[in-house]
Amino acid sequence: MAKARTATKPSPTAGSLLGEWVRRIRTEQGISQRALADRSGLSRSYVCDIERGRGAQPSLTTLDKLAAALGASRADLMRASGLIDRPAAPRESDEERRLLAVYRDLTDEGRLHVMRYARFVHQDEHQWTQSSLMGDVEENGASDREPARHQGPTLFDLND
Repeated sequence: MAKARTATKPSPTAGSLLGEWVRRIRTEQGISQRALADRSGLSRSYVCDIERGRGAQPSLTTLDKLAAALGASRADLMRASGLIDRPAAPRESDEERRLLAVYRDLTDEGRLHVMRYARFVHQDEHQWTQSSLMGDVEENGASDREPARHQGPTLFDLND
């Protein structure tokens, strides 16, 4: 009695997993292969080869270049290729990694402006504190409804 042969799909290689991940992230961000190549300093044909899982496994330098261009980390690319396991919970979001990639692409002056603005927004969001419930009640029963205001950096501070 002959056994029936079942067609099995070949297991994906690390290169094809990485390529699928790179293509998915790139298209989600709405950038072309050419734009990714320009951002990463790689040739467009090499980016195409990576996305198709062709050729040798990319070096760590190449992974770093792709990670920076996509706003990801080297570990993200290594996880995508199946080389390392996924952590239980990510430390930062994709948006934070993309913001960091944009920040790294700025000039020193641009970075200074971003830091000033971030400090300004952070201070604005954290300048109000809730007064204690019982500590602010005066003897006549009235309470001080004005929240405390803290002094901090402004948008025009030159400190880093």
